[in-house]
Amino acid sequence: MIKDEYLQSVVQINCIPVLIIVFLFFFLQVNYTYEKELTKKFLPSVLLLLLLIIVDNFDYYCYDAILFEGVGGLIHRAASMLGYDVRILLMSRLIAIAASRIMSSVKNIELKISLPAMINVVLLLPCLFTDLFFFYREDGSIGRGIFAYEPHLLSAVYIFFLFFLSYKCRKIGKTGEMGILAICGIVTVLSVLAEFLFALRGILDGVVALDITFYYLYLHIEHFRFDSLTGIFNRDAFIADVEKYDHGEISHLLSIDLNDLKKLNDTYGHAEGDKALKTIASVIKASCIPNSFAYRVGGDEFAGICLGKDGGEVTEMVSAIYSGVEEAGYSCAVGFAEWKKGMTFTEVYKEADDRMYRKKCAMKHPDK
Repeated sequence: MIKDEYLQSVVQINCIPVLIIVFLFFFLQVNYTYEKELTKKFLPSVLLLLLLIIVDNFDYYCYDAILFEGVGGLIHRAASMLGYDVRILLMSRLIAIAASRIMSSVKNIELKISLPAMINVVLLLPCLFTDLFFFYREDGSIGRGIFAYEPHLLSAVYIFFLFFLSYKCRKIGKTGEMGILAICGIVTVLSVLAEFLFALRGILDGVVALDITFYYLYLHIEHFRFDSLTGIFNRDAFIADVEKYDHGEISHLLSIDLNDLKKLNDTYGHAEGDKALKTIASVIKASCIPNSFAYRVGGDEFAGICLGKDGGEVTEMVSAIYSGVEEAGYSCAVGFAEWKKGMTFTEVYKEADDRMYRKKCAMKHPDK
C-alpha cells in the first residue's frame, strides 16, 4: 500500500514537467534546421530541467526514507545541494537569454548574468560535509545554517533582474516580451511560496518547465517576424505593426531606400550587396529612438514606424541614419511623413515614399 502511494506521488509530481521536457526536446530537434541559434540557447535549459527533476526525486526519496546519516545521508545532502544549484542555474539561463536580446549592447552579457549562478555552485559545495547552509535534525526536520539564505537571496536578485528586463522591454516597445517575462517572474515567485509555505512538492519544477516552454514559443513566433538576411523586422511584421498601432499611436512613417544596390551586385557580386543591406539595416536599427522600429520591406527598401514622436525627434533620427550610412561607406535616401488625424496608412506611407524618391533624385542629380 505504501509502495503504491509512493509511486502515485512520483507520477503526480513528475508527469507534467516530464511531458513538457519530452515535447519541448522533440520540438527543439525538429526546429533546429530553421532556428539553430535559438535551439542552442534553450537546449541547455531543457537538460538542466531534466537534471532538476532527477535530483529532486532523489531528495524526496531520501527524505521519505529517513536517510540522514552515512552514505544515504551524503546522497541526500548532495541531492539537496544540487537542487539549489540547478534551480538558480535554470533561472540564470532564462534571464541570460532575455538579457542577450534586450541588452545586446552590453559585452558578454550572457556570461555576466550566468557567473553568479556558477559561483553559487562552488559556494554550496561545503553543504556535503558541513552545516553551514542546512542540516537535518533527528526528527527529520530541516535546520538552517548561518549561510542558509544565500541561495534564496541570489534567487531574489535574479527575480528582481527579470522584472527589470520586463520593464526594459516596455521602455523599448516590446510589450509582448514584457508580458511573458513578467508572468514568468510572478508565477515563479508564487510557486516558490507554495513549496515553502505548504510543503508542496514538484510545483516549482512544473512552473519552470512552463516558463521555459512559453518563452521559447514566444521567441519561436518572433523568429518569423524578422528578415533572415538583415536581422531586423520583415514586411509581414511591418504590416502587422501598422494594424496593431493604428489607433493614433503612430506619429510618423519612414521610407528608406539604399542607393546603387544594383550597381554593387553587378560590379562586386551579390555577397557585397548583401553586406551593404546588412550594414544599412544595422545602422537604421541603431539609429532608432525609443518606441521606433525598423523593417526591411523589399530588396533595398526599408521602412520605419515612430510612436508618439514629434517632428524634431524624427528629424534627428533621420540625421543619425544619414550619418551612420555615410560613415559605413554607403548612401541612402530617407523620406518621412507625419500621420495626421483623418489620414489613412496608404496616404501617409505614399507621402513618405514620395519624399524619399524626391530625395533620391536630388542625390542622383544635384544640379537639377
